[in-house]
Amino acid sequence: MKLRSRIARLEIVAATAVALTGVGLAAGTANAASAPAPIKLTSAQCPADISSGQHSGCVTELQELLNKNGAHIAVDGDFGPATLAAVKSYQSGHGLSVDGIVGPDTKAALDGTSTPPPPTGGGQSKVVDFARAIESGKAERGWGGGRVPYGWDGGHTASPGPSPADCAADGGDQACYNATAHHTLGHNGQISVDCSGFVRWVYSLAYGRDVFGPDGTSGQIAKTHRVSSPAAGDLVFFGSNAGSPEHVGIYIGGGKMIDALDTGTYVETDSVSTGGRLIGYYRF
Repeated sequence: MKLRSRIARLEIVAATAVALTGVGLAAGTANAASAPAPIKLTSAQCPADISSGQHSGCVTELQELLNKNGAHIAVDGDFGPATLAAVKSYQSGHGLSVDGIVGPDTKAALDGTSTPPPPTGGGQSKVVDFARAIESGKAERGWGGGRVPYGWDGGHTASPGPSPADCAADGGDQACYNATAHHTLGHNGQISVDCSGFVRWVYSLAYGRDVFGPDGTSGQIAKTHRVSSPAAGDLVFFGSNAGSPEHVGIYIGGGKMIDALDTGTYVETDSVSTGGRLIGYYRF
């Protein structure tokens, strides 16, 4: 009788444990299933800034987009510490302000379709505004957002905008290799722009059409005229002479330009003096 009683008690304990485990699993499933339905980040239903402590379908959408960009967080609609860390990591890797707040710029980068309103003013001022927007990582036509790397021949496909780099890794004029970058940027096939590809893209945005086409620096200098007093938005060319320019940047004043300089760099602001031998300033 004692043995049977002990067995009976063990069976009761085991059954209770299984039952409790089942309850726990059911609760976990319910929590996962209770995540609010995703809401597009740029819709009117989402607040201008999505931040810690919020629980909504906007957060669900945010978490799904973060996971598509390499995060590994629970999709539960709760903006908790894990989501905050994932947002900051994404912002850091895409040239955005690392504040953990999902505002218009971070939304635009994550969404991939939302773009900032076009700047106002003439072509020259729009050139500068678009160049600065791209440098800061904002989404523009042909680019979902984030910093844009340099890559040989990037930006020279049928339509303006970043495209796969086409370069060799063993040196020469089309070299991808950069000792500092260790191939992390500008490698063959990476979506990117080279110097003239960047200029083509910016000017197409500013003027609403493909001003320069897929031509490189030689074609661009041929479609502009030299000026003695440069203004922001002009092009600055470098090389041995006007017949064979080797680099081009967008002049922004104060001896500075925004350009795609070399393998291992992003679109950035550089001193005009870093471009090499100056040919001159040219205006479209």
